[in-house]
Amino acid sequence: MTDRRLQDRIAVVTGGAQGIGEGIVRRLVADGARVLIADLQYDRAAALADELNAAGASAAAARVDVADKSSVDEIPSQVEDAFGAPFDLLVCNAGVQTFQHAVDVSAEEWDRVLDVNARGTLFSMQMAARAINTDPTSFPAIVAMASIQARLGSPYYPHYSASKAAVLSLVRSFAVTLAPRGIRVNAVAPGVIDTPLWAVADEKISALKGVAPGSARESRIAAVPLGRMGTPEDVAASTSFLASSDASYITGECIHVSGGDVML
Repeated sequence: MTDRRLQDRIAVVTGGAQGIGEGIVRRLVADGARVLIADLQYDRAAALADELNAAGASAAAARVDVADKSSVDEIPSQVEDAFGAPFDLLVCNAGVQTFQHAVDVSAEEWDRVLDVNARGTLFSMQMAARAINTDPTSFPAIVAMASIQARLGSPYYPHYSASKAAVLSLVRSFAVTLAPRGIRVNAVAPGVIDTPLWAVADEKISALKGVAPGSARESRIAAVPLGRMGTPEDVAASTSFLASSDASYITGECIHVSGGDVML
């Protein structure tokens, strides 16, 4: 159950067409926000916006490549075209992950993952710093999607872990930079979340380990203290909280949505 705590807010969610991003879009809409779904997969984003609008929500889609600064810088005008006002909330969710032994990660894999996850978050936060609505009644906020892997080491995706550690560093830097303007900047760090990406992760990691398909997934879930995978809705709930006035005195922080996998 939601409480419409984001009523009349305008949000941008990058990478909002599927997985965790889709869960966030659905939660923000349920909480009363109007949402621009900014995704490289425009057809998926448009289909989701159409579905939400048919159900009485207010959503729009835009094709955005977060690794391309010029593409990100078009977001404010796309928001104005869709909703006639600037946005109050940015969720930096767009991301990619590949899997490889640490000693075999290629320059191309490194560049691809860091370009989207780290550089894309930088470009998105810079854009928001210029364009977000700073009226105090709008409770301006940025929420970036990190990962518990930013806190951990892995032999199978060190480039992904590095990119998410960069996201946490950017959150702290922009929280300090934008605090005088009343813009809060926080992060959510998901753990093992049940999305289509985990089917890919299981296949790739199981192969790298030389074990049967399904083994990586089973062993990973077994390590979670709460004994289950999380859901996109779990991540979306924390994102909505950080976006709301309920978190008005929280900035520069990270909520781990990991079932106890990481405890700080």
